[in-house]
Amino acid sequence: MRKLFILLLLCCGAQLQAQRTFDVTIADSTYHMKQYWFVLYTKGDAAPLDSATSASTLQAHLDHQSEQSKRGLIVMAGPFGDKGDWRGLLLYDCDTKEEVEGYLMADPFVRARQLKYEVHPWYGSVGTRLP
Repeated sequence: MRKLFILLLLCCGAQLQAQRTFDVTIADSTYHMKQYWFVLYTKGDAAPLDSATSASTLQAHLDHQSEQSKRGLIVMAGPFGDKGDWRGLLLYDCDTKEEVEGYLMADPFVRARQLKYEVHPWYGSVGTRLP
């Protein structure tokens, strides 16, 4: 079933770019799908900040994300728990990649070059919840 679902998404690729929501029917189930924007934060290229600057920049970063979450722009966020170059992920509910990048470029950790990011379209079933 999962392979069929993925195949349907791949076959509809051109259509998906033109609209943010669509329905996919598999067997007797219909899924209301929506495009979101997946952001992968990675380690930045600047030297580490001193502890006081790091703490204040972290607080500004969290405040920035909290405000976007309150506005319904960020629907999921969190850091990775290991020591690799991947730092965290965000899932944005915005119309365009450019809109998302505007919010990311205002992030204090991005401005301080402590974080870099990648942005990719991601499709999820509306109403999906983590257990």
